[in-house]
Amino acid sequence: MRRTRAALSHFAPFLAPRKKGLLLALGLLLLETVTSLAQPWPLALILNYVILDYELPFLAFGKETLLVGIVVLLVVISMASRGVAAFRRYLLSKLGQETVFDMRDALYSKVHALGLDYHGKRRTGDTITRVTSDVKEVRSLLVDSVVEVGSSFLILIGMLFVMVWLNWQLTLLALLTVPFLFLSVRRYRKALIERMRVVRTKEGAIASVIQEAITGIRAVKIFGRERDEMARFRRESRESLTASVASSLIEAKFSILLGLVGGVGTALVVYFGTRQVLSGALRPGDLTVFVAYLGLFLSPLWALSRQVNQIGKSLVSGERIIELLSAEPIVKDAPDARPAPPFEGRVVFEDVRFAYEDEAGPVLRGVDFEVEAGQRVALVGVSGAGKTTVTSLLARLYEPQAGRILVDGEDVRRYTMKSLRDQVTFVPQEPMLFRATVAENISYGRPGASIGEIEEAARLAGADEFIREMPEGYETVLSERGESLSGGQRQRISIARAMLRDTPILILDEPQAGLDAEAAEAVEAHWRELTEGRTTFVIAHELRLVRDVDRILVLEEGRVAEQGTHDELVRSGGLYGRLHALQEGSQGRDPVR
Repeated sequence: MRRTRAALSHFAPFLAPRKKGLLLALGLLLLETVTSLAQPWPLALILNYVILDYELPFLAFGKETLLVGIVVLLVVISMASRGVAAFRRYLLSKLGQETVFDMRDALYSKVHALGLDYHGKRRTGDTITRVTSDVKEVRSLLVDSVVEVGSSFLILIGMLFVMVWLNWQLTLLALLTVPFLFLSVRRYRKALIERMRVVRTKEGAIASVIQEAITGIRAVKIFGRERDEMARFRRESRESLTASVASSLIEAKFSILLGLVGGVGTALVVYFGTRQVLSGALRPGDLTVFVAYLGLFLSPLWALSRQVNQIGKSLVSGERIIELLSAEPIVKDAPDARPAPPFEGRVVFEDVRFAYEDEAGPVLRGVDFEVEAGQRVALVGVSGAGKTTVTSLLARLYEPQAGRILVDGEDVRRYTMKSLRDQVTFVPQEPMLFRATVAENISYGRPGASIGEIEEAARLAGADEFIREMPEGYETVLSERGESLSGGQRQRISIARAMLRDTPILILDEPQAGLDAEAAEAVEAHWRELTEGRTTFVIAHELRLVRDVDRILVLEEGRVAEQGTHDELVRSGGLYGRLHALQEGSQGRDPVR
């Protein structure tokens, strides 16, 4: 119960807007309880006063009139019971779906609010499962289970009063089975929850396997790994199947035990109740009502037991959702953060140190450099030197453990993250395109741009010509992740998106990676125009654009080992010179021509 109360306290804000609807559902529940309690009585009246001719107190109807009246009453009770139950189910379904909508909205907002530090440590499929299927499980906890438990308790209390009024001895006999029922619940509930926790975890793992395989379907096909991916899927799926079957077996055993307990209780009441009827201490109609109530009495007890198990399952999903909702981003706005003014673009790193949480050692070990507004700077070094980390810290995708990053003389932590990122544009090495029109993909970083501005950005990126050759031109809908385009075409649309944003700080991560010779030449031809007036950081492994930048920063072991122009660094004979000579020798030409 403590875990249930804790979960409900976390989810109470999602129920608060539906307080009136839940109160109405409670009122319908009370009315439904009354109609349920009334259902056995018409048959008892017919048995006692029509068939067996007991004297009807206070009334002097003929048998035919009484029979017609009872039959009409039976129809009214049945219609009222069905109608009230149907409306209650509709109302609860509506409230449940609205709760799911709000909860998913909150979870999806939290997914976007959390930083790369959170998402980098978790499987994508597991996060998707929390936002989708786990929410449905919690819906049953918040709406269905709570109401069903309330319904069962109300019916139990009502029937208990009537049963005691009819025959308190038989009532005590019926209650002898209740302790065994709750002992059964206690025995199986913990085991069931543990199995369901495994099931939910495995379902998240299955979703991750599917998501990874579909996202990387090109690599799967190229390397012929279809069978391996199927084996990986089956392995995760089989573990989920084993846990699900174990859970079903626990429920089956529990159901059999409940049937045994209920059967024994009913048999005892029928035996001793029949003896009382034969002795004249109890009327047959009253025994009929009592046995009917006993069936109804055991039914809500079984329902309560099932709901206890369902609540246990829902709690597992609830804990997973609470974990996501309770997660706090490491990178967040300071309480006194303010919107950033328009940047000129002067960037300073002061003794910046950084280590990823899951890495053995630091990535940056005291990075210092200054970049004047409008300068073009290349970040060069071997893989793992920290080039991408530097640009990620500039946009506050991560937070340094020590040191400061200044833009125009102000610590970036003084600005709100959105206002900072609105003035920084990334061109990633692997472009991210969406299933939308070409125009919508280009304007993703600047919604509302005119078609003329979109076309001009595409022209600067060397993309206008091939876009116009598409079936619908700029209105052509791209496939998911832009798979209908070549790698070079995707990169040029990504560059066009960056140009349209027109921010004072531009970050290019291998801008010519994946481009064919013609596309690479188009980028080089527009290089000056693309970066004019912007503080530009170019991450480069191949040194194709490096000769034309204002300054090169060479990173080695988390520090700026060298800096200068292309010619200065080549003459110095340091790391840059060795990298340049290596590439020149392997290509048989100057790679930065």
